[in-house]
Amino acid sequence: MPLILTISGLRGIADKDLIYDTVNFYTKVFKVFLDARKMVVGYDTRKSNYFIKDWVVDTLNFMGCSVIDLGIVPTPTTVFMVRKLKVDGGIMITASHNPPEWNGFKFIAPRGEFINTYEFHSFLIYITYFKVYKWRFLEFKKDYYGEHTYYKNAYLEHIEKVLKHFRLKNLNLRVGVDAVCSTGSLILPQLLEMAGCKVYKINCTLKNRFPRPPEPTPENITQLCNYVKYRKLDLGFALDPDGDRLSIVDDKGNAIGEEKTLVLATDFILGRERGPVVTNLSTTSLMEYITNKHKCPLYRTKVGEVNVVSKMNEVKAVIGGEGNGGVIYPVINRTRDAITAAGIILKLLKTAGKPLSEIVNSYPDYFMLKDKVEIPSKVFEERKELIIKKIKGKLDSTDGIRITTPKYWIHIRPSNTEPIVRIIAEAKSKEKALELIALVKEILAS
Repeated sequence: MPLILTISGLRGIADKDLIYDTVNFYTKVFKVFLDARKMVVGYDTRKSNYFIKDWVVDTLNFMGCSVIDLGIVPTPTTVFMVRKLKVDGGIMITASHNPPEWNGFKFIAPRGEFINTYEFHSFLIYITYFKVYKWRFLEFKKDYYGEHTYYKNAYLEHIEKVLKHFRLKNLNLRVGVDAVCSTGSLILPQLLEMAGCKVYKINCTLKNRFPRPPEPTPENITQLCNYVKYRKLDLGFALDPDGDRLSIVDDKGNAIGEEKTLVLATDFILGRERGPVVTNLSTTSLMEYITNKHKCPLYRTKVGEVNVVSKMNEVKAVIGGEGNGGVIYPVINRTRDAITAAGIILKLLKTAGKPLSEIVNSYPDYFMLKDKVEIPSKVFEERKELIIKKIKGKLDSTDGIRITTPKYWIHIRPSNTEPIVRIIAEAKSKEKALELIALVKEILAS
């Protein structure tokens, strides 16, 4: 499988697609693109990071760029430290929710967020240029080596910002944590302990293989659900490997779904500070319910964190995010941040003074189903007109196709990070959502 380079970053199979020459090339191009003299580098627990992170650091040093090595930290911590340390950018080495044999880069701009659409297209021009004129890298090499320094416990800076902003202390909550044995294994339990919670950990030992499928979807976090129920905990938190997505288990042991992480966070923040909200086209209609409740505008964008953040910057949104458990609260971090999201949920529970299940049950019922089909994007392009003819409703072609009616919506789009087409349907009945997805899959497979 070839490398996948999109606005979401670079991904491929380690030691197959991501070999030394590839890592060396993209690291050099990004360094030249930023004209960077000092950068931060963070990485997750994948086995391939034992050598890929050394390749990245050595390449940057060779080009005269100093590196602050954050070690194993969540993606949002790496983004947070770019802004805090006022460096020229950063690289997070991770493939996020992809299987452990994958790896990749997320490219961070000096302002402390991922490179935007305009910057990505400029970056592509640099990549094309240097593929032809590789020898011209030497013109950008300094006549000295950069320094390589380690920044110990960077995650504590992140924790302290969250604790201070939300004034989290003496919470006396009992919380379960499933960090999939990756970057959140240290930071999330420590945040909870420092906030005065009793922490019950599973899958919180750093390992280079994930003990469960990496996405924190309800079907993948049943161990945490059972643990919360057995221990009679107040709630549970589950993460993906790079710590930018948060899933929640309520006090009854039910996985409430990643969609409701953003819903709960938005409801709480708008109760304190009214303003615009931004999410993507694949996120639940509960976002309309919440923003209407608080009389605040809601903007929808193409799927992808960069698209959401760009719109948030444009409209000065107070909160935003995506329905995969990714909450973006710009006061703390301009990226999806599971640690900040956990802080918001903790403050919500302390303020509400009632069980999480009761809060969740107060929202209207919508049934969302997510599926995917392993087909090339060109097949989707060939057959999307047939889908539009079969399913009636308001059409939005901003990102794939989204068809909306008062009773349901369905969104079909090629993935930015994998060779698949994603299908998401939400309706007021589970049967209707199933019917919509079955129809689309039948059309795509025909």
